[in-house]
Amino acid sequence: MNINHVILIFISLSLTGSPFPLLAEKPTKKAVVSPVEARLIVKQSKYVLPKGRYGNVFRKQIEEETDSDKLPAAPKVNLVLELKNISQKDVMIFPRGSIIYPDLTVKGKGVVQPENLRSISGESSGSSIQPTIAPGKSYRLSISSLNPNGGTAWYYWCEPGEYTITATYTVYTGLPPFPFPEKTKPKGKPQKYTVTTPPIKVKVVLYDNRG
Repeated sequence: MNINHVILIFISLSLTGSPFPLLAEKPTKKAVVSPVEARLIVKQSKYVLPKGRYGNVFRKQIEEETDSDKLPAAPKVNLVLELKNISQKDVMIFPRGSIIYPDLTVKGKGVVQPENLRSISGESSGSSIQPTIAPGKSYRLSISSLNPNGGTAWYYWCEPGEYTITATYTVYTGLPPFPFPEKTKPKGKPQKYTVTTPPIKVKVVLYDNRG
């Protein structure tokens, strides 16, 4: 057998997988499936820019502010976050009674943010029960401003037009009961899931004082 025959046999065996298999591919990670479906319900679709809170002067004020205490309140909205449990397990929110609202993302040509400040969200001190969403059931959270969690306001709109809003929220499975630890504890380790709603649209119009 000459050298050419040896090379041909080696290539043939490598391609057929025996006894020289090709390099194994890395296993593909399975996508994490959220136990809930989240959506934003629009209770009010049109909002008015108050007098003095639009245009380049207001934009500059927000962008250049360095003291969060001097920022105006975030724009008011009337939205509802709905969380529907589509799994076969109980889903929990407000871990250990800490009331947490969704993080919002606002997009549009008139969006302005305090670029000199970092967004700092607030949380409650844990004065609530820890709600459980049973399979097939839903839970709703009202959202009254573009800064639902408190802390530093991060979104303002300063021009009329159309804006999109999405909400991101964290839910859990397997959390121990709170504040009633004597209840039956769920099996397995706690799991954390982050869900994001499809975007909704709202319209912003200029203040009109003509009566």
